Amino acid sequence: PSASCVMSSASAEGVALAPAFVGPVVRAPAPVARPQQGTRPSQDSAGAASTLQTFMLGTAGAAACRRAARGVSTAARKVVPRAKIGQRLQGRSVTSLQAEAQPQRVAMQATAVAEAPTKTYEVGEKLHGWTCARVEYVKEFGCTGYLFQHDKTGAELLSMVQPADENKTFSVVFRTPPENSNGIAHVLEHSVLCGSRKYPVKEPFVELMKSSLQTFLNAMTFPDRTCYPVASCNLKDFYNLIDVYMDAVFFPRAVNDPLVLAQEGWHYEIEKKDDPLTFKGVVFNEMKGLYSNPDALHGRTANQSMFPDNQYGVDSGGDPKDIPSLTFDYFKDFHSKYYHPSNAKFWFYGDDPADARLELVDQYLSQFEKIEVDSQITVQPKLTEPRRIVEDFAAGEDEDISKKIMMSINWVISEGKEDLQTSLALQFLNYLMMGTPASPLYKALVDSGLGSRVIGGGLDDGMLQATFSVGLKDLKEEDVPKVEELIMKTLEELAEKGFESDDIKAAVNTIEFQNRELNTGSFPKGLALLFAANSNWNYDKDPFEALKFEAPLEELKARLEKGEPVFQDLIKTKILDNSHKVILESRPNKQLGKKMEEEEKATLQKHRETLSEKDIEDLINETVKLKEIQETPDTPEAMKTVPGLELSDIPKETPKVPTELVSGEPTVLRHALPTSGVIYTDVAFDLSRVPEELIPLVPLFTRALKQLGTAKGDFVSLTRRVGMSTGGISASTICMNKKGDSEPVAYLFMRGKAMAPQISELSDLMQEIALTTDFDNKDRIVQLASQARSGAQSSLVSSGHMVANASLAAQTTKAGWLSGQFSGVEQYKFLSELLKRIEDGGWEGVLQQLKALQACIFNKASCTILNITSDAEHLDPAQASLEKLASNLPVDESSGPVLLDPTLGRRADGIVVPTQVNYVGKGGNLYESGYEYHGSALVVSKLLGATYLWDKVRVVGGAYGGFCRFDPRSGDFKYLSYRDPNLGQTLETYDGAPGFLKDLELGEDELTKAVIGCMGDVDAYLLPDAKGYQAMLRHLLGEDDEYRQKVRDQILGTKVEDFHKFGEALEPVIEKGGICVVGSAESCDKAKEKYGLSLTSPFAEE
Repeated sequence: PSASCVMSSASAEGVALAPAFVGPVVRAPAPVARPQQGTRPSQDSAGAASTLQTFMLGTAGAAACRRAARGVSTAARKVVPRAKIGQRLQGRSVTSLQAEAQPQRVAMQATAVAEAPTKTYEVGEKLHGWTCARVEYVKEFGCTGYLFQHDKTGAELLSMVQPADENKTFSVVFRTPPENSNGIAHVLEHSVLCGSRKYPVKEPFVELMKSSLQTFLNAMTFPDRTCYPVASCNLKDFYNLIDVYMDAVFFPRAVNDPLVLAQEGWHYEIEKKDDPLTFKGVVFNEMKGLYSNPDALHGRTANQSMFPDNQYGVDSGGDPKDIPSLTFDYFKDFHSKYYHPSNAKFWFYGDDPADARLELVDQYLSQFEKIEVDSQITVQPKLTEPRRIVEDFAAGEDEDISKKIMMSINWVISEGKEDLQTSLALQFLNYLMMGTPASPLYKALVDSGLGSRVIGGGLDDGMLQATFSVGLKDLKEEDVPKVEELIMKTLEELAEKGFESDDIKAAVNTIEFQNRELNTGSFPKGLALLFAANSNWNYDKDPFEALKFEAPLEELKARLEKGEPVFQDLIKTKILDNSHKVILESRPNKQLGKKMEEEEKATLQKHRETLSEKDIEDLINETVKLKEIQETPDTPEAMKTVPGLELSDIPKETPKVPTELVSGEPTVLRHALPTSGVIYTDVAFDLSRVPEELIPLVPLFTRALKQLGTAKGDFVSLTRRVGMSTGGISASTICMNKKGDSEPVAYLFMRGKAMAPQISELSDLMQEIALTTDFDNKDRIVQLASQARSGAQSSLVSSGHMVANASLAAQTTKAGWLSGQFSGVEQYKFLSELLKRIEDGGWEGVLQQLKALQACIFNKASCTILNITSDAEHLDPAQASLEKLASNLPVDESSGPVLLDPTLGRRADGIVVPTQVNYVGKGGNLYESGYEYHGSALVVSKLLGATYLWDKVRVVGGAYGGFCRFDPRSGDFKYLSYRDPNLGQTLETYDGAPGFLKDLELGEDELTKAVIGCMGDVDAYLLPDAKGYQAMLRHLLGEDDEYRQKVRDQILGTKVEDFHKFGEALEPVIEKGGICVVGSAESCDKAKEKYGLSLTSPFAEE
């Protein structure tokens, strides 16, 4: 999505497993985040996107950063090197690609700093309008923190000096407690980034997305605070981002221009006097989309029900019914009250000059005087008795709702912020109960067979008062009491008996491994630490305490070693003996969706009846005026105010990942990178030998690995052994197009990580899982299939843009078709049929198919790559361990690779789901029309998404997001929208894109910005493990350094004529392009005849 994105609280998304990481970073509950622009043309196909690994040092902190970062493209945007055969090593042919490798500055590891660096400030020291109030060395992260207070305004600034991390981060955070559900905090978060005093363009946020090297650019609204974070590895770029954000939050255009509120929040829209009155607005439609998601709605209701008397009892994101009550005066007053330095907390982290941080911020703060701001979050008084709440959610009119109820039990388990040791103990407890499929509370719910998926997310300690939530979805009405009884019974048993000692040891190993690894994936470390510190700081507690967790963790371990019943006592006091409990039941209602639409229409009609003809004419004129402003480009003078970089700031040479290729069967790829003793391994199994009829079963097969027993024991034992000996083992599939080849590149990867001394245990466990997993467990397979089906159903409603993307890809290429079998509508249908098949007595046939997959995937012929990323001294033992694994694989007994022959061709699909918004896609293959790939296509498609589509689909159309994707490997180009109130209008907008590009005139500055913005994607910041993984993908795709350099040169040499040529290449899509719409029955029915939509309702009752 290309606008801000609502994330619900833990229970909202049905988070099943608690994160393993214990430490400071806590889950940021219910953030409403503004993800980066979704165009992000990548040199990796959509299928090559690597999974975002979120660093979490706190329980549900994982969800916080994951949700805060949602919308950020996670594909590593580098093209892959093809190695050449060279010298000999250990009897194998080897090539080193590291000779020309540029020095890579790697983000710090906690264990890499042995002693505290020299302090640069002393308590009481004054500089640039600030006074140093506190100095702390945080050995857990090898950095020194300085807490400053601004002399004039009282603002606080936490300056974390970390010379070893080039990924510099900044944020300003305001406490913004809402009074009601009109969405003021969320709307304001959108609006302040729509131009400011110093940067008088309509959306400097978009200009930065187009032209910055940022590694993170976002804004997010939490239930009680609003956060504006940025990150960049380029110092000049970093300063530019800070300056734009500082001017935006303190001097926004929005407080002087009601049209910004109209655009971003809500407005009445009417174009002709006989037209019906409608609501429009980005946040309004965003929240309508969120409220269409039953999982998200359940979570929000649970959270608000637990806090009926304080600020958490309303929706900071905004309830669509209440958003139209937001007035301009209220909007201005909220900004004036809360967006003041006296209510601000500033954060810096990284290797940027520490003195400059103070000077940069003081330049803005010195323009203000100190005021008293009442933004305290009040404590919710404890409920004296449990409450039961029943709510409805909208279901499809043709949907089978006999087993669709959601139920959760939700507790508020604290009366304020806990001390760190109690917080750590709660996080350990949460992991033990909910952290893995084998955890007792999670497992009991799954094993019951009463529902399809665990919801609730467990512990949420990101607000003033921590909560614990757990439940099940897809229940029969008569089973709801059984779930409540099961949850309470399981908790009582755990309180009485405690946990197995090996389970506690596995939890400790997992937690300590991740503390040492400190892997935040593509999410900047500095922002993960910000969320940690702010979980205390926001409530006037010690921000350093949340970071300095080592001593409390050791104390907790000592208590456990003494046999103290820490966890049993917590279960009793925090949960079982706690009257602050809400039992929430969400029931499907086939009429609710229509009722909500009718109520909205009635509200609009009632308002219209109060309007005179002149009032109607004024609204028409206001509609016209707003659209004229939205469609009028910023002046060249205004555009010049937005800071940017020069092309000379961009390295001319493609960054290289050090790679040794050891040829053989299988090929070994070795990447010597600093990993602080952690070894990352990837074993690639080619899926080309999978028979076509077994392809849809591959996702369930992959999911089942590590969640079934093996020859050595059940899956509880396996989970425990993995936790005690490694940093984790996972399996995943990937399907990509390869340029110049019609056959898909499809693999199942077994991925594992461990400290160097445990590499043998890791490879042994991976071999055990691959070769001895016991699929003969009907009940467990049914559980896993039900979970997967439930997840697929949720995705069809909440992520329709991805469904449309997959559907369009499946129309043109074999890789797209194959990916479509793994996800979306086809996978949902397959899982539904599979469950019915097992229910009707077909289990033996399913079992034989699972065993057939095991045989045709895990064999010598299919194992093609062993990929290792680690410190140089650990590469040899890691290679030996993985080669032993490969040598123990059986010989392939199949007839060889299977040539797929799917039926391809463009079509117009309408996928009907219960929703109040649409997801509109259209696409075509540019290579089929004669277009030859040029690197400039990445520049063009990014600018197209960040200008034309952003303006037309989001700004004017009111959708949550509008963007495009181009796959250079296949030639597929797709337009997509997200939470879109329109359908036909959006398709017409897509058809106008070629003309926009053909007529586009770009000045030298604008062209330079477009190129630089594209390079920010191509040179995306990666941690060592991600670099090794992406290098492996490039090898599989045959994209060597010479090819990558050629594309880079073409990007840097992009000309205006390239935009015109790309526009011409897009023209055939107008008439020949395929269409896929995921939307409501009403929208699809209206568009069916005009666009020739073939409608399907995947949830229809059979």
